[in-house]
Amino acid sequence: RTPHPAPRTLHPSPFTLHPSPFTLHPSPCPLHPAPCPLHPSPCPMSRRIPDEILDEIRRKADLAQVVGSFTALKKKGGDDLWACCPFHKEKTPSFKINQQRQVYYCFGCKKSGNIFHFVQEMVNTDFIGAVEWLANHLGIIIPPSTGDSKSDAEAARKRQFREDGFRLLKDTAAFYQRMLQQPEAEIARSYLRERGLDPDAINKFAIGYSPDSWDALGNWAATQGYSRDLLVQTGLSIRKEGQKEHCYDRFRGRLMFPICDELGRVVGFSARTLESHPQSAKYINSPESEFFQKSNILYGMHLARQAFKAAGTALICEGQMDVIACHQGGLCHAVAAQGTAFTSQHANLLKKSTPHVTLAFDGDTAGISATLRTITLLLEANIHTAVVTLPEKQDPDSIFRTGGPEALKQIMAGTEEAIPFVYRLACQQHDLQIPEEKSAAVTQILQMLCVIPDPIARTAHCQWLAAKLNLPENILLDSLQALLRQQQDARQRAEAFQSHATKQNTFPARPDSPPPFSMPAAAFNDTTTPILTTILDLILHFEFLARTMLQSDILHLIPDTPLGHAINLVLAATEQDEWEHAEQNLTNSELISNSEIGQVLAESKFTHLECTDDTSKEQQKKHAQLLEKALSDCQNRLLLFEVNQQMDQLLESISNTPNEQARELLQQYQELTLRKNQLKKACSTDK
Repeated sequence: RTPHPAPRTLHPSPFTLHPSPFTLHPSPCPLHPAPCPLHPSPCPMSRRIPDEILDEIRRKADLAQVVGSFTALKKKGGDDLWACCPFHKEKTPSFKINQQRQVYYCFGCKKSGNIFHFVQEMVNTDFIGAVEWLANHLGIIIPPSTGDSKSDAEAARKRQFREDGFRLLKDTAAFYQRMLQQPEAEIARSYLRERGLDPDAINKFAIGYSPDSWDALGNWAATQGYSRDLLVQTGLSIRKEGQKEHCYDRFRGRLMFPICDELGRVVGFSARTLESHPQSAKYINSPESEFFQKSNILYGMHLARQAFKAAGTALICEGQMDVIACHQGGLCHAVAAQGTAFTSQHANLLKKSTPHVTLAFDGDTAGISATLRTITLLLEANIHTAVVTLPEKQDPDSIFRTGGPEALKQIMAGTEEAIPFVYRLACQQHDLQIPEEKSAAVTQILQMLCVIPDPIARTAHCQWLAAKLNLPENILLDSLQALLRQQQDARQRAEAFQSHATKQNTFPARPDSPPPFSMPAAAFNDTTTPILTTILDLILHFEFLARTMLQSDILHLIPDTPLGHAINLVLAATEQDEWEHAEQNLTNSELISNSEIGQVLAESKFTHLECTDDTSKEQQKKHAQLLEKALSDCQNRLLLFEVNQQMDQLLESISNTPNEQARELLQQYQELTLRKNQLKKACSTDK
């Protein structure tokens, strides 16, 4: 086996092992006086990362140093490091770092990956964002493309535009904060005092004031070198109709709330009027732009994300003042949809950071309707959902102002699971003593259950509902299946309207697609996962087994799943005489985020059978025999799985075939039975 490079040193610059996370960034976050690891400044670098840059990051970055900046590490035997997992709450360390391979695996939540995956999870960004984050902290410059093509020039222009736009928005937030301290902003400061906002909250959320002037921001921006076009494109200014050179400030005489994306970058503003009897809207927001897409933004997300882990959930409120009140009251896991109804994009954004969400919308009719819509989207995203029922005509902000932190925490602790909440509402809306009303209530609840993707969870909720309504389980389960079939039929009818050109459209295979001999993933079940995991473990760590596997008769049984892709990746490298690169190729691929694959990379089950220079020839031979038997056992078990499938299919065919034609099928079934017994015997012998 090709030896691994020596383990990396544990304390190279720029990372330290156990610092506070707020020591990572050399430059401060625009909304926080202290440097902040979760809010790196926007990166003007190219979105196309050269391979040599990725290689340099892999050489210089050390996974232990990055992980160690978020959670304390302990060494347990050899070079492996352990920690309490930063992705879920635990007291006993189950998060393992393999120093040699630079990969991690959590035996608790099953998350795994390399340094890029870790940064993606912790900073809540994509792969490019993780690369830029690491490059920024390692002092690595990612150069733009050096080509002179039109596409390169356009890409460079877009990069510069985004860099300038983010810088302008950040500087504007600071400008509004300074304006809040001016004498003319007394009306704003008075309003904040009346609403109970203390200086810490004002600073935490970077609240400011826009001067009651048509051109205060525009004039200031001009002194900073910002163009009118950029002010318009970021939504800060409005161009007068028909007058290209004349612009005026969008926000005037209002309380300003900077809106940040999940990385903490200012992307827009929400502005509240300070007039007692406003002639215009109470709140106005930045318009949709390349920077601000309200359906993708949750207010306070950049501040609340780390609190999700401690609280065990995200708390979704209706408005910005509700979020600020919750944070003042110690509920720092509160966020809110920004100027729009909750969307599926919001659900996906939350799902990256937490599997649990609690809703705390107003208790009026509009708030209940919003709660039901949001429950549907969250359940559809497979997010565990709970609901807090607020007192009538109250919201988190009013509760905090009248009762303080303890009253707010007490009410927010009174959660109710989503489906029981839906059931209670249905019971309030329908008279269950009337059969037709009871049927309508059941249908209303079952329609909510239909959106849950997990069939086991759907069934469990159905059983709970049957007990509550004193109805037979099978009746509700049949009704649920009927609704699911109706929805499936509706989807199929909608797909039938797609154009012929769309139907005929073909797409190139993904680079990590398996060879064409792979079985469809649907043909496999969970019983094969341990078999495939063991095969990957064996062929990844022992080259002679990978070559044996290439000559086997089970290649057609490698499934089109992440495990199957990983096995094929190793076999492809072996076939090209590059087996020694397979491990690194797998580590650098997206497949590493699969828990089974990550576990194989983090810890092999067969390390005790690896040979060293001190291993005798006799012992080497014995180890090889044991390994060959292990692989043979896996191969036979996959073949046995295939035979069982074929026998099931034959039985179904026999039951639907006339007697004369069934004889031939019965003969095939007998042959398969013999084959099955042979394989079972081989499996028991291989043990």
